[in-house]
Amino acid sequence: MRICFFGDGGSIHIVRWCKHFATLGHDVHLISFKKTSIENITTHHVDIGVVSVGGGNWKVLLKYRKVKAILKEIKPDILHALYATSYGITGSLCSFHPYIITALGTDVLVSPTESKIYKWLLKFAFSKADWITVMANHMKESVVRIGVPSNKISVIPFGIDPEIFNDVNRKLPNDTFVITSTRNFEPIYNIPHLIKSIAIAKDKIPNLHLNLIYYSATLFHEIENLINSLGLKNHVTFYGKLSQPEISKVLNQSHVFISVSLSDGNNISLNEAMACGAFCIATDIPANSQWIEDGKNGFLVTIDDVDRLAEKIITSHRDYDKLQQKAIPMNKKIIAERAIWDTNLKVVEQKYLSLISK
Repeated sequence: MRICFFGDGGSIHIVRWCKHFATLGHDVHLISFKKTSIENITTHHVDIGVVSVGGGNWKVLLKYRKVKAILKEIKPDILHALYATSYGITGSLCSFHPYIITALGTDVLVSPTESKIYKWLLKFAFSKADWITVMANHMKESVVRIGVPSNKISVIPFGIDPEIFNDVNRKLPNDTFVITSTRNFEPIYNIPHLIKSIAIAKDKIPNLHLNLIYYSATLFHEIENLINSLGLKNHVTFYGKLSQPEISKVLNQSHVFISVSLSDGNNISLNEAMACGAFCIATDIPANSQWIEDGKNGFLVTIDDVDRLAEKIITSHRDYDKLQQKAIPMNKKIIAERAIWDTNLKVVEQKYLSLISK
């Protein structure tokens, strides 16, 4: 099967999807607005100049003719766009079938609520798709509100690779209470909220340390300045981009994982931390509450409630062993039943074959 993905070549999601299907023996191509190179993947770059992380990249839609020409050259069996706005809308203009769109989060949770134009364009794009996938039920509800029939949408969490993310080599430091965040330094991930809470909690936990692992960092200087102004320089380690095995290693040496994002699709980072045995604290949004039951296998906190987050950090330190006795077995069961990458992607492969046969 020749599969052509259409998405951001710099995205870990795109890389995972491409490599997964290439490993299964399929001929995988990637068309991207970002120049990239992925082992065993044939990549095709469509130059659109500088892309804004904050959105408003209308010029990408004008490149659909170039994308269409590449598709004519590739002759794939399937075209699959990941991210519903820029890539999903552009792909819908190419009149290619079977065509699939996968939404990743803000593309359907935020964009259509902020712009009527985006909502109309998304409705148009989804009308051209043969199948739509989302990572969680609350995302499906958002797509339905745009005007898409429910039976056209499937909920498929991406999940984790249990060979990488597990607690086999879990070993915690004795002299430090370690908290890790693996969220990007972008506004939606609300990292300053976390840092302010750490500043409060460290007065009760003198050996507190925060690891910040990130891929993109629009707010790096703002976050660095905040850390310095709060006297946290010696309490924080910046990791930047790490490989999945490296992230797993850090999580296995972390007592707590924290995600304070304002919005999320599925929050794979949370799944990774759960699989590695870290105690999890996250904002009370649908992406997190589908995995965490507050007080049982983690804590949920209100968005922007810095004091409450600090309180939960202090509680997790004080009652760590007791909390983990309940959380670890629950999280292992949840991950095994709902968040295994290979199992969930088999559904996608079967759908590909079904669409091609039609």
